[in-house]
Order: sequence, then structure tokens, then C-alpha cells
Amino acid sequence: MVLLSTAYFAPVAYYALLFHEPEIMIEANENYNKQSYRNRMFIGTDQGPLALSVNVEKGYAIKCPIREVRLSGHGDWLHQHEIAFMSNYGSTPFYDYYIDDILKILNSEETLFEMNENLRQHICRLIGFEPNVRYTTEYVSPETEGIRDLRNTLHPKKDVSMAVPEFMAKPYYQVVGLKHPFMPNLSILDLLFNMGPESILVLRDSIKTAK
Repeated sequence: MVLLSTAYFAPVAYYALLFHEPEIMIEANENYNKQSYRNRMFIGTDQGPLALSVNVEKGYAIKCPIREVRLSGHGDWLHQHEIAFMSNYGSTPFYDYYIDDILKILNSEETLFEMNENLRQHICRLIGFEPNVRYTTEYVSPETEGIRDLRNTLHPKKDVSMAVPEFMAKPYYQVVGLKHPFMPNLSILDLLFNMGPESILVLRDSIKTAK
């Protein structure tokens, strides 16, 4: 069984696992770990990948339970993300079809975990598949047998090929690719806005062991 952290607009490799694995657990009882996919995403720009981070309220130490981390109302991070989406994906084929409902979710949540999970569920519905996901009922020890623990190895600062060696970044059309080489394993938003309903075909072909 694959064990994942919650993630903010997780990368394509994360969704490829959601698509292919028969059962996924998402850790709901860990402590908050900043500077990870839990609150960070990467979008494509003409200058290359751009990191966007969610601001959370100050005072959350490393021992804060992930479900209790509240989104910050300061720093204007959400507005900055909206501008970045428009600037870099406004001309993609499917941006106008999806952005309004995505922004509604972004603007309606108060905690990081609930926002991430509502976004994940919504994006899976848009792409057209329903992963078999359940949440942990208590913190899962890294030494637990029968668990493939990717909570901290599928990480923006680590090589995805080490965490998910079966992941094969299948190239797809990227609007920014007209000015920049293909950028693999960006946020699922990059795939969704560029490919729309065909996103599911990219996920299907993104795992080497897929039949």
C-alpha cells in the first residue's frame, strides 16, 4: 500500500500513483512539514518551473498536527497564485473550463488539509477517475510493514526517480513549451489546463509497469 502526504496541487507523479495504485493511504495524523508538496506546487512559465507556496498562520511549529494548520489571511498569497495561474495558463486550451470552480475551492477553505483534499477530489473528478483513497486513523510509523512510505521522499527537493522509479514523465503539449523545453512533473494543474480530458491518457502512460 502506498502512503502519501496531503499535497497542494500535487505533481503529475503523485496523480499517476493515484491512478495506478489499487489502494492509497493519505496521512492525516502527521505533524506539519513545511517546504514540501503539502503547501508547495510548481507551475510552468516561459522562464522554467516556478514555485508557489501556500502561506499558513504563523506559530505552526514542526509538531503541529497537519489537520490543524490554518491558512493565512495575510501576505496576499492566494491573489498571487491566481495571477500566476492567469499569466501562465490563461492561454491554455482548458483554463477557462476549469478555473472558476478551482478558485471557489481555494477561496472557501480555512485549513490546509481540507483545501488540499477538496482540490484533489475535484481534480480527480475533472480528469475522470476515482482513486481508492483512505485516510490514516493514527500516525503510521515509517517502520510499518507492508507500507510504501512516500510521505517525505516524494518531495520537491528530491529526485522523483528515487521516490517513484516507475514514474516515466510522458511529454504532453505545454503552451509554454513553445518557448521552453518540456518541463516534467509539474503540478497537476499544468497537465489539466493543457490537456483537459486527455490528462487521463498521460497518467495512464506515466508508469513504466502499467499494462
